[in-house]
Amino acid sequence: MNTKLYCMAALLLVGCSKDPSAINGDEPGQWGNQPALPVVNGEASFTLNAADDYVNVMENATPQMPSFPALTPRKGMVRGYVADLSGKPLQGAYIGVRSTATGGFYSGASDETDANGYYEITVPWGAAEFYAAGYTIDYGRGRALMSLAAADGKLGSFPSADGLVKNFVLLSYGTYSKNLAAQKPRDQTNYAGGSFYITYNVSDPTDYYIPPNYLVEGSEIQITLTPDGPGFYGETKKFVINKKVSLQNYNILIMNVPVGTYTLTAKMKDGKPLQLEAVGRYANTSPYFGLQPGQATGSAKLLFTPDTASELAQVLPSRSNWGTLQIKVDRME
Repeated sequence: MNTKLYCMAALLLVGCSKDPSAINGDEPGQWGNQPALPVVNGEASFTLNAADDYVNVMENATPQMPSFPALTPRKGMVRGYVADLSGKPLQGAYIGVRSTATGGFYSGASDETDANGYYEITVPWGAAEFYAAGYTIDYGRGRALMSLAAADGKLGSFPSADGLVKNFVLLSYGTYSKNLAAQKPRDQTNYAGGSFYITYNVSDPTDYYIPPNYLVEGSEIQITLTPDGPGFYGETKKFVINKKVSLQNYNILIMNVPVGTYTLTAKMKDGKPLQLEAVGRYANTSPYFGLQPGQATGSAKLLFTPDTASELAQVLPSRSNWGTLQIKVDRME
């Protein structure tokens, strides 16, 4: 397997090698029996009050991690496995490590997993950390780069001389770090699922003139996400979000949605459909992702939009690489 070197303002590049026969009796092992995939089905409903501006639809649900073959640390080396939730090893996943000793200079090295999902990297000397962990999936009619999660939920610096075993898993939803999510619960990058904004204009019902497309304060809208089929790990759960419109905020962040394809429906509480339009940074950036079509009445297809990282070496570990599409809703005139 070819290995790659990566360097940021480095004076020295340190290579890495993969020779399982040289692991002193601790060779990469075979994958054993795996826990059953979590069942994510049924329907979940949420009611947001005037002050509420976000909802985490999977809340605190975190999938059970797969069972990885055992490894022991080796000095000067980081190694481990990458798998999906079913325990299937993932070939071609990218893992990057960088180290710094003095003066802020970084040296880095990387590897891509083999057919057994195994990687190993000789770590440059100094205080080391993971700078990238990503995998490419087929999604809809396109391809998307997804972040890999540390299976133990922990990421941080480590002494390169001590060595480390770190396994990664590909999640379709869930919390990367419970500590970070507790500090920033409305930061969508803390969750593996997809996200999007519903935005709108709001008018005061006492105003002399109310633009016909504005939502009126105190009215209620309903946003529904219906899976078009099983998600990445077979998820079929439907989500219904009821929101009371208020001048306090002009958008709703809907996040941590299991990766899949959905039909998004938007209507007033009385059943009148709303106009939908993709707007903002991620609107119409790809023919394969986002709102399809970009303008619609009542409902449209929704695929989450990958962020702008165009190479696996740019995908941060345990941090969502999904962009947050903005979808503007208007009353029909």
